[in-house]
Amino acid sequence: MTISHSVETHAAHIAHEYKNITAMSKLEITPDNMSKFHRFLDLLSNEHGSEFATGVLAQPDIQQIKPGIQHLFSQASSLYERHWAQRLIQSEDSATLLRQEYPYFQHYERATGLEINAIYSLANEPVKNVLMVGSGALPLTSLALLNADLVVENLDINQSDLMLGKAVSEALRPDKNMTFIHNDVCKQDQLQQYDVIWLAALVGDEKIKDQIIKHLFEHMRPGAQLVVRTAYNLRTLLYPSIDESGLLPFALKLKVQTYADNFHSILIAQKPV
Repeated sequence: MTISHSVETHAAHIAHEYKNITAMSKLEITPDNMSKFHRFLDLLSNEHGSEFATGVLAQPDIQQIKPGIQHLFSQASSLYERHWAQRLIQSEDSATLLRQEYPYFQHYERATGLEINAIYSLANEPVKNVLMVGSGALPLTSLALLNADLVVENLDINQSDLMLGKAVSEALRPDKNMTFIHNDVCKQDQLQQYDVIWLAALVGDEKIKDQIIKHLFEHMRPGAQLVVRTAYNLRTLLYPSIDESGLLPFALKLKVQTYADNFHSILIAQKPV
């Protein structure tokens, strides 16, 4: 099989599985639907090399369906988070349910642990106060930050998801409170108190992300860090991605591209002092 044929074949498989998902009678969490999503996600593995991924992404069929894939994945991710948020809230032992049954628990633990270690290593001053932008209905990153003894505030534009996230937090950590703010981050001007701001991967499309980066730079204090969850290679079909140039005028301090089972790559930048 030639490289070009391999690329074309892989692109055709992606288009086929996407068609199977869009043909579902209803977007809901069922074993059959989850199997379709898993088959689709397997095709977008981070293990594919950059040259191969570039070839797949350049295929006309893929370019045509890319906006639809990102929109669908955003909807499905929100639905999946709400599904698990409700399960955790209703459980008599939410902590055990999360650790033993939530499929991506270890992913969040490892990814957030990597980010926390990085921001401590890069910080010029002690890190204490953080803001999670796009905390959603299942604020597992925020809870990991809380467990690392950071003071966490959560912000989300979707009030119902924010309140679900608050209920999840109360179920999992009734002994510690986090703050929950309902707002558009581009209307949140009081940002000088945060040592680090986390930006979730699914917050906004590429255009909105550019607006958010500009707003954060204007209102964050000098020396504060920005953690941006993004994607590369075939994963850019799922997430609105941002690259190093998209972070300007922040100063890029670290870039982590994941090749295993992590869903997002990481950019850490700092507002120059």
